[in-house]
Amino acid sequence: MIKILLHVLLCFLVALPLQAQQYRIPYTANNSVQISLEGERSTYDFQSTRMLMRYDQNTRKLECLLPIDHLLPANDSSPVAMVQDIFFASRYPELYIEIEAPVEQINAGNRNRQTLNSRVFINIQGIIKEMVVPVTFTPDRNTITFSTSFELMLQDMRLRVPARYTSRLTGRMLFTIHSARWADLRNR
Repeated sequence: MIKILLHVLLCFLVALPLQAQQYRIPYTANNSVQISLEGERSTYDFQSTRMLMRYDQNTRKLECLLPIDHLLPANDSSPVAMVQDIFFASRYPELYIEIEAPVEQINAGNRNRQTLNSRVFINIQGIIKEMVVPVTFTPDRNTITFSTSFELMLQDMRLRVPARYTSRLTGRMLFTIHSARWADLRNR
């Protein structure tokens, strides 16, 4: 009898995580982001077209995940290793951004783009910064398309920056996300 109960319990414990994984909302890939690091003499630009996005219906937030090793220099004056060093990619391999996106407000019958002041949470080096920034949403059925731009100061977040870059950078970072799109692929 105990063997049967243990077998049933084991099957239940194995099936529960598998069932939970079925309902995870998938990421939508191929979204673009640009990060500009302001320097004393020039701006160092890095970009990626491989940012991942998904919409969490429980928190009503867009979740953006950017592997730092996918950020590439946008011009010849941006050192290849700079962005890896500044974000400590070996210890913190991803940037994580959450953007409040109340779908019922975005898709409230208005078919035009609309700009909302949304709370944004960005996690860099394990430090979370919260801010309110304008986000332009384009409503559509089963998709969310948005664009935003915001800036951060390295000093405000108390980020660790390698000494070789402290004299070259002013500390200002500009993040630009343009026409990023999440599509609900579950209902297709």
